[in-house]
Amino acid sequence: MSLIIYLFEDHTYPNFYPLTYNRPVCELLFGINKLREKVARHFPEAEIRLLCRDYLKVLLEEKTGLKVNSVSASERDRALFLNGRVVPDHALKSKINLSQLKSYWKKEFLVATVVFGKEIENQARRLLLGLKLKPEANKVYADQDMPSQKIDCRMVNYLWDLVSDNSDQIIDDIHNLKPRFASKKEKRHPGLDKQAVIYNPANLYLGKNSKLEAFVVLNAENGPIYIDDGCRIQAFTRIEGPAYIGKNTRLFSAQISGGCSFGPECRLGGEIQQSIFQGHSNKYHQGFIGHSYLGEWVNLGAGTFNSDLKNNYSDITVTFPDKSIDTGRNKIGSFVGDQAKTGIGTLLNTGSYLGLGCNIFGGGMIRAKFIPSFGWGSIEGLQEYDRDKFIQTAAVVMQRRGVELSDSEKEVLKKIFSLTKTEREAFLQS
Repeated sequence: MSLIIYLFEDHTYPNFYPLTYNRPVCELLFGINKLREKVARHFPEAEIRLLCRDYLKVLLEEKTGLKVNSVSASERDRALFLNGRVVPDHALKSKINLSQLKSYWKKEFLVATVVFGKEIENQARRLLLGLKLKPEANKVYADQDMPSQKIDCRMVNYLWDLVSDNSDQIIDDIHNLKPRFASKKEKRHPGLDKQAVIYNPANLYLGKNSKLEAFVVLNAENGPIYIDDGCRIQAFTRIEGPAYIGKNTRLFSAQISGGCSFGPECRLGGEIQQSIFQGHSNKYHQGFIGHSYLGEWVNLGAGTFNSDLKNNYSDITVTFPDKSIDTGRNKIGSFVGDQAKTGIGTLLNTGSYLGLGCNIFGGGMIRAKFIPSFGWGSIEGLQEYDRDKFIQTAAVVMQRRGVELSDSEKEVLKKIFSLTKTEREAFLQS
């Protein structure tokens, strides 16, 4: 009997704004790969499909090559509907009985359901309906005639969960992947300069066609360092493990503390501490980013610094478009949406939220901890970014890296511009 895994969005996706305006939670980088990729690794026998907001369907199909919101089933099929916020591990597979009709819950949240035959289509419709109803979602999820069971598993609830737990996740991912680390008897990697310094080389993985210049320091004493294929690490860069450097990323005399994950094609310099960059983002110059999560195609101007600790060491509150959340943590940096930009000398407050496509310039302390998506301006005042000019700029930015802004992505950006208009108006009137 074939197994199809439907990774579904639940109604909590706004807790991961601004990163989830244009992607579901399962597409977020955590450790050395995305949550969806971890599911595929733990269930290699399954076909993976996605259930998410309608406006993301075409773009996600384009980016992942998977079927999205497409449900078809025969009497011989079985399906595991798995919440996209789940962080899978070896124990999860043993806790879910794939041969029995059942739903699995963690507190009030639906974790998974196992369904067979034609009931698969009904379950998919129920989950998509719950996604639209939001506050009533749990009632919709629970309204099904099947046995239920409580389950203990890892689920992420906010972006700062990913940031705080990233060090451990890097270690777990590398343990599960079992990459072949160099042994003491082997010759040095051909891309590793003789004057590069490595502490605990048995904890270093260096991918194909990667190059590290002289005077690079890699300290893997506190955790592994995984440098993926095609990376370039410039002289006087120091990397402390656990760390993941994504494919074709370049580091320019950077100081990287433990707990960092960088997706593909980033260009990074200055100091970065326990932060995640989704990919294709720039922080070439001196500055500091700590305990933060940044989306794709972000550009931070020279001298951009963020605060990640209050002077009184108290817990930090993060403001979203419709609410404020006490994180219960005293180390929280910034959360920056895709295609956001900061000008030179920008200073970001503790727990700052920079929405998708915002453009902040002029330097100085940005006292507002919440900047709405497509906000444009300086500390003297913000206005709404012209939508068409934004899309033109986004296309130029991506083209510089050899990536075309597709028609489907343009449509998603236009949709998000419309969806976030209320939050901009509320901000501008405050």
